[in-house]
Amino acid sequence: MIASIIPHVDDLHADQLVNRTVVMIDAFRASSCMVTALANGALFIIPAETVSKARELATAGMLTGGERFGKSLEGFDLGNSPADYSANRVKNKGIVMTTTNGTRALLKANRASEIRVGCFLNASTCAKTIRDLHRDVVFLCAGTRGSFSMEDGMAAGCILHHLLEVNPSVELSDLAHTLRLGYLSCQERLTEILSMSQAGRRLGAQGHHRDLLDCLQTDRYDIVPRWKQGRIIR
Repeated sequence: MIASIIPHVDDLHADQLVNRTVVMIDAFRASSCMVTALANGALFIIPAETVSKARELATAGMLTGGERFGKSLEGFDLGNSPADYSANRVKNKGIVMTTTNGTRALLKANRASEIRVGCFLNASTCAKTIRDLHRDVVFLCAGTRGSFSMEDGMAAGCILHHLLEVNPSVELSDLAHTLRLGYLSCQERLTEILSMSQAGRRLGAQGHHRDLLDCLQTDRYDIVPRWKQGRIIR
């Protein structure tokens, strides 16, 4: 098994998907919201590329959630904070979600053999799932505003660390190896260090300090959301 990294959604090319598992990571905050929602009983999540498409897809009884450039969307039921996706709000509900980068990354990767959603919240279980799928794996970091995001890279490094624990024979690309070492160097200070990333500083400036803490709880959940026929399911 070979593990490699795509540092930003705009760097993804179709030939990188053939016969591979893709793990989409948007740690701050779409991946964390998806994992939290499905762990709290949401039935499915439909990713939409645009705000207007999300409104179009949301039928009666479904919830809408997401953001644009870190800000909640007018008329949407939920934002892009994991705390929004509590059991009392999402249990037994379908959700249509649109975000600046995370949902776009999922839709762009839809030709992969398997698509999973990973983050710090499900890192160990994600690693075991990758092992059990027996395919080369590509970690697709969603990024922020056209650039690589430190928190996505460190989440990939965290999952890679656990993947090597359960399958020591995995071959890492140079970037994958670098991100794993980066994670190991800061794992005891994740909140402090990632609050200094561009996205972390932006969340702090917007008053989303709780989101930082919620997104960085390693192994809080034991589910790995997967893409199936246009939906993300548990």
